[in-house]
Amino acid sequence: MTLYSDAAEAAPAIAERIAGAERVLILTHINPDGDAIGSLLGMWHALRALGKQVVPLASSTLPSYALWLPGVEHVQVYQSSQALPAADLAILLDTASLTRVGRVYDEHAAALAALPIVIVDHHVTNDAAGMLNLIRPAAASTCELLFALLQALGLTITPTLATCLLLGLITDTQSFQTSATTTETLRTAAALLECGADYMRIVHEVYFALPSSSATLIGLALAEMRHEGPLAWTTVTQAMMRATGAEDEAADEVVRMMQRVEGVRVLVLFKERYDGTTKISLRSQPPINVASLAQVWGGGGHAQASGATLLMPPDQAANEVLPRLRALASGER
Repeated sequence: MTLYSDAAEAAPAIAERIAGAERVLILTHINPDGDAIGSLLGMWHALRALGKQVVPLASSTLPSYALWLPGVEHVQVYQSSQALPAADLAILLDTASLTRVGRVYDEHAAALAALPIVIVDHHVTNDAAGMLNLIRPAAASTCELLFALLQALGLTITPTLATCLLLGLITDTQSFQTSATTTETLRTAAALLECGADYMRIVHEVYFALPSSSATLIGLALAEMRHEGPLAWTTVTQAMMRATGAEDEAADEVVRMMQRVEGVRVLVLFKERYDGTTKISLRSQPPINVASLAQVWGGGGHAQASGATLLMPPDQAANEVLPRLRALASGER
């Protein structure tokens, strides 16, 4: 297992591995966000240009704001008991560990373990389980890191490829609002625009196409929000999802609204899943680090944006999580 943090240094080894492959399987994390889908499709476009047979495979449905992206119709959404597509190389994008791939990993762990795996990711909690690992936590998004890698590989960044990468970059930085945003992030965005990325379509789909059902869910969740000093939390239940008809990613909008509340330095959203488990989304302001807390329950992510799944209903999850968050917010260990 080889670990790189610099795209230029990783490029020769990754190029050699790609050159020796005929069929490539591309994977990303369960419940994919814009960075996951942007990097998945960005890599798909790049490998197709090299003449490779490529299968982009998602473990769960894609967010609605990404369904227009060039090439999205080629993304397969994994169905339980589906055969793993034939491949002689797997590339794992924007995913901190193989287990985060979801049902693809749950049902095909042995087959995946038998494949050479290249990992490109920016999560600080990544366990570097691939044969080749390009992991740079300082990158604001995996799409930013992937752009650097594709440039180092000498590949042409077409307008369609650039559009996929720019969507991931914009969504993961919340339009360059996160503390992870650097001068390199802004240079990457400018370069992608110069490559012909469809910036205005991205802005429209991400920020001006919110379904009314999502707006209703946001209202219900914010009405239930509790605020205790620097800590805020709320819950999205399955009953709320059914009543509003909101899509799964609507909960992400709830988190973004909570982050805008004055005085909130750390927050958690408890989202009840269809199987009775609870997904938690943790956010914080520096120097509060929520990544280590997410790891308590097998999750991970970034210092200021992490998540995990607890095998219990939301009320029990709140009893587990809130005392630890209070301690974190107050500076205790």
